[in-house]
Amino acid sequence: MSYKVKKLAELSGVTERALRWYDEIGLLKPAYYGENGYRYYEQEQLLLLQQILFYRELGIPLDEIRKATFGNDFDKLKALSSHSAALRKRLERTQELLKTIEKTVLHLRGQIMIKEDEMYRGFREWSKGKGPESYYLGVCIDPEECENEAEKIVMQSVKKNEAQDQAFYEKLEQTYTEIYQAVARCLKEDLTPDSDEVQKAIDQHYHFAEQFHHCSQAVYLALAKLYVEKEEFRKQLEHFHLELPQYMAAAMRVFADEKLS
Repeated sequence: MSYKVKKLAELSGVTERALRWYDEIGLLKPAYYGENGYRYYEQEQLLLLQQILFYRELGIPLDEIRKATFGNDFDKLKALSSHSAALRKRLERTQELLKTIEKTVLHLRGQIMIKEDEMYRGFREWSKGKGPESYYLGVCIDPEECENEAEKIVMQSVKKNEAQDQAFYEKLEQTYTEIYQAVARCLKEDLTPDSDEVQKAIDQHYHFAEQFHHCSQAVYLALAKLYVEKEEFRKQLEHFHLELPQYMAAAMRVFADEKLS
């Protein structure tokens, strides 16, 4: 039995756009193409898509998924072990937050007295270098420790700004959230990355990035690459839409070519 893109999208919850994208990058090719140009998928492709979604759930980049599914040089156990550790760490933080909530409820009911330092267990440590600085555009990363050239270009462009308080970073988070939400809406409306509405949002993003980077064309293109390739950046965007990293990067490349060249 074979399935067209629309039916496979309904079965899997993966959008038709994503399935076509997976075909274009060689991640999930259809079993065959009909004379009408339609893609047709069979049992083998359905099982492969299941594996892809499993790896995506673990946060593994598309390039590594391709290696895992088509090559023999990908260490599946090592990757799974790494992501298992990350998930466990996330679970530990969630459990710590639940304990904080439970203690606060008991405190408000007058059943216990919660200590001041116990009120904030599980939250980011804003004042100890473990807070938002490590989340916003990687401003705490040493360029010499970067994993690849794109990351090095971005980190070398970071401006030396003064340390800020929690309120500053909360405002920062609100700003980039609004930008990502705007781009994600364009994606859901099936607008092309070069459309006026998308480019308007990208213009806001560029000026936002300029606050922290000497944002030349090369730097902005490198940042676009990191949105797809670097897990911390990619996950930040995937929170708004699973396909946002690739879509955002494509729109940023258009902006860089048209406005920054």
